[in-house]
Amino acid sequence: MARKLWSWRACAWYVGVLSVVLALLPFAIPLSILAYAVVWVYTWTHDPRARKNFVKVLPIDPRRVFRCGQALWAGMLDGLGGPTAALVWAFVAAKLSRSTRAQDTAVRDIQYGPLATHRLDLFVPLSTATGAVIVIFPGYRWSRTKRARMYRPMAQTLCGDGLFVVLPRVGSQGSPGDALEDFNVAVQWVVANAANFGADAGRVHVMGCGAGAHLCAMYSLAAPLRTWYAQADRMARGAQLLASADADAALRRTVRRIHRPPRVAGLVLVSGVYDIVAQRRYEADRCIENLTAAARAFAKGEEEAWSPALAVRALRRRSAVLPPELFPRSVLLIHGRLDSTFELAQSQRMFRELCAVGVPDVQMKIYANLRRVDPAIALLAPRSALAQSLLEDIRASVKNQDTQPSPNQDA
Repeated sequence: MARKLWSWRACAWYVGVLSVVLALLPFAIPLSILAYAVVWVYTWTHDPRARKNFVKVLPIDPRRVFRCGQALWAGMLDGLGGPTAALVWAFVAAKLSRSTRAQDTAVRDIQYGPLATHRLDLFVPLSTATGAVIVIFPGYRWSRTKRARMYRPMAQTLCGDGLFVVLPRVGSQGSPGDALEDFNVAVQWVVANAANFGADAGRVHVMGCGAGAHLCAMYSLAAPLRTWYAQADRMARGAQLLASADADAALRRTVRRIHRPPRVAGLVLVSGVYDIVAQRRYEADRCIENLTAAARAFAKGEEEAWSPALAVRALRRRSAVLPPELFPRSVLLIHGRLDSTFELAQSQRMFRELCAVGVPDVQMKIYANLRRVDPAIALLAPRSALAQSLLEDIRASVKNQDTQPSPNQDA
């Protein structure tokens, strides 16, 4: 019996597929035009090379346009992911309601350094003060941060939990090194003046989100890195910590700019990136390597110098004895499992390196159903479940220092 090449089921399936394709074809053309338009406009506004030759940098390959558009869409979801709309609505409702409006306890525009832009806001708790201070690295960009109004509700919420909160303006010159230098001056001011406003100079914590978390981690490594370079240079002039000579020279320059950094009691790092080398590879895989803030902030070949996870690993491998007193006593890492801007693997790697180097108290909290965890948004509504969870994590990390001796101040 002859084999049937076509059955009625196969014919019906192919006819159905063809019908769907023909039905979607009128929508495919405008959607493709829209995707190209979005990617091209974003490239024009975010790619530094577009200023010289805009046409040359436009992506033409549909596969690259698709991947770039997919990454931009995921980034937008990261910004809007989670209960953002509900939290913003709760914040607006609280602002409109006089009965639930929180009292503003901030002392604004205190000068902490020699430059006119060296200003900070100090939030003082009215009662039940714990003595602990949290210095917030405000900003999502590496080049420059500002005391945006959106950070003040977060600072006031933390202050209402009995914490002194400092919100400085840093990055006056517009580079990551300038931001770290300004932040160091701000922390030195806090340590020197903590007793004047009723805080404990031995319980100063630093906190950041995104790029701010990355720079907080870099800042906390200033003391161990300065110690390692000083000891290594005594034995062999020009000793190298990192594998790349250019990256090691860049790291030396960065560390040299942070003069006499005070040792902080703890870190609170939220949704951060700690391996710039891996992050740049991740961005290249998504076809956005020229569109991100990291591309503008870090020179090619110096990414390793700005990777705190790699710096901790190098310190651990090249140091026979590394005093644990040089590191913060507690580190809390918080990350959303679905975050696509900075993957969860970034925080997981930093967690492993800090545990391996001997930091006494390292904790990690993963929010399984959230994309990007942003405390500036989450703490807009202090009574929400997400805000209460974040506050509990931060409170536990800070109060763990009550039973431990205060670090020596080097300021």
